[in-house]
Amino acid sequence: MDEKKIDSKQVSAEPEVVRESLEIIEAAHEHADEALGFVEKHEGFTFTPEQDKAVQRKIDRHIMPLMFVSYVFQYMDKSVMAQSLIYGLQEDLHLVGQQYSWCGSAFYFGYLAFQPFAGRLLNKVPLGRFVSITAFAWAIILFCTPGAMNFSGLFACRFFLGAAEGGISPAYVLITGMWYKKDEIPQRMTFWFTGNGVAIIIQALLSYGIGHIKTSVATWRWFFIIFGILGLAWALVLFLFMPDSPLTAKFLTDDEKIIAVERLRANRTGVANKEFKKNQFIEGLTDPLVYYSFFYAISCVVPNSGVSFFGTLIIKGMGFNNFISSVLLMPFGAAECIALISSGYITRKWPNMRCIMQAFWCAPAVLGAALVYYLPAGNTAGRLAGFCITGFSNTALPLQFSLVSSNIAGHTKRSVSNAVMFLGYATGFIIGPQFFLQSESPRYPTGFKTMMITFAISCIAPLCLWGYLTLLNRRKEARLVESGGENVYARNEEFLDLTDREQIHFRYSK
Repeated sequence: MDEKKIDSKQVSAEPEVVRESLEIIEAAHEHADEALGFVEKHEGFTFTPEQDKAVQRKIDRHIMPLMFVSYVFQYMDKSVMAQSLIYGLQEDLHLVGQQYSWCGSAFYFGYLAFQPFAGRLLNKVPLGRFVSITAFAWAIILFCTPGAMNFSGLFACRFFLGAAEGGISPAYVLITGMWYKKDEIPQRMTFWFTGNGVAIIIQALLSYGIGHIKTSVATWRWFFIIFGILGLAWALVLFLFMPDSPLTAKFLTDDEKIIAVERLRANRTGVANKEFKKNQFIEGLTDPLVYYSFFYAISCVVPNSGVSFFGTLIIKGMGFNNFISSVLLMPFGAAECIALISSGYITRKWPNMRCIMQAFWCAPAVLGAALVYYLPAGNTAGRLAGFCITGFSNTALPLQFSLVSSNIAGHTKRSVSNAVMFLGYATGFIIGPQFFLQSESPRYPTGFKTMMITFAISCIAPLCLWGYLTLLNRRKEARLVESGGENVYARNEEFLDLTDREQIHFRYSK
């Protein structure tokens, strides 16, 4: 169709009025996505669905294992304190009252403090190098943690560990959007997030073995030493094999790079753009979807923080010894894996099911928390089963990551949106442990009442979001119809680094 230009002064500042694709001026090319020059250079390149599928499989083989294993290590490294707790950490460091809870929160104070810098860095630096360097930093800090001798030392180590890990998840959200189509993103995000569930299972087994180490070095310190060494080795793997983008990936041939970029055209989110754009920054801070993600992340994380920091203590309080308490975290991890894999398959098979899946898997978590809270102490099997099925709720957060990745366009806006969402993530982990009061151990009634409430919110809110996204898509359709055919397609507009609001052809996934 014909291309057209419209004076930018005609653009309305009203938030619900998008700037149609036609209103792209020549200056847009100077500030476009890094992939624009690449696709223009290879204009007219065609490929078959079979070639598309072959490239997708090749990307899966290279990228997904790196992200999956990284998430395994990330979860084990940040939760190792909870595993070591029952092996003398609290007694050796003389932690009293809520000091252990504050050490748990310290990780997310560091995480929270790093988010403004993460938002800027992720828009400026190569993502492959970023994740490998931060992985190295977090492994070094973890390795140094056994040197802590008191509350202050442990608090400081946890703070800096949180700062070091603060950019990993936001980076992986951007990386997934950089490599996969919209309808492929949920399955990939739930896959690498499954690393959390697998980590719980692996860590339970490792903890059982490490717990039997008897040397002059306290057992709890061996947890940090061993996981720190493993983390250093993995950082080297990431440095050698994690690519920065499809444009520079060494594992793809030249033709495969073209296919890898072209297959993203329908996403309308581009590949990368390192320029800071003030208008996108402002739009990101005024978009209701961004703030929804902030509060939804809090509602997901607050209940799960109890499991992250107090899981072994909760199970031990049901009458099990240290070793069995570690092993009994495995069913919780298995429940998480089942829900994540199932959700990934369903959202790939039937698009626009992400919000529905969030609600579906949070519902049994409400029941699970209620069972732990209401059943008598003597009903160990029922309370343990209830505790394990709360693991289903961990599906909600990666699906929210996928919604942000698919529904926010414009690289500066995407970086801002990720930073705000992960501010909510960190805030939830800071708030959550404070509901698990030391004086209420081991039943933690306040903690489980909070879990029931926040799980219920995590169940209901996605249904409201589904309706809101449906409304936004209908408004865009109406605008397109009302234009009477004036809003025609502009060549390569998908790679001009425009926001979702600026693209009238953009449609929101739900």
